[in-house]
Amino acid sequence: MATYGTYNSPGPFKLTIYGLVIAACFLAMFYFTRSMYRGNFPPAINRDRAVERAKARKELTEKANAELADAGWVDKPKGIARLPIQRAMELTIQRYQNPEEARSNLVERAKKAAAPAPVQSFE
Repeated sequence: MATYGTYNSPGPFKLTIYGLVIAACFLAMFYFTRSMYRGNFPPAINRDRAVERAKARKELTEKANAELADAGWVDKPKGIARLPIQRAMELTIQRYQNPEEARSNLVERAKKAAAPAPVQSFE
């Protein structure tokens, strides 16, 4: 019968070292994961910032609604005006009674809007 070598188990000192190395690896992994998480996710928005953003959104909405409901100039030198939505819909319905004329008028207005503004002389 053949005899194979005896299995030499690591002693208690080696087992302690292995255990400490494995524990250190887990702690390092925990630390690196936590630091990456903190670096990639900004802190939560505080109450003051939330109030500021809500106020800015409300002002922007009010301004947009005012622009949609009132007439005004978009580009006065080019002659481009802004109409209230209701009036613009009425004009669209009136103009599209004759679709060919409305389309040709639309193309002319688009060319006019794309043209550069006239140069003003300050002399």
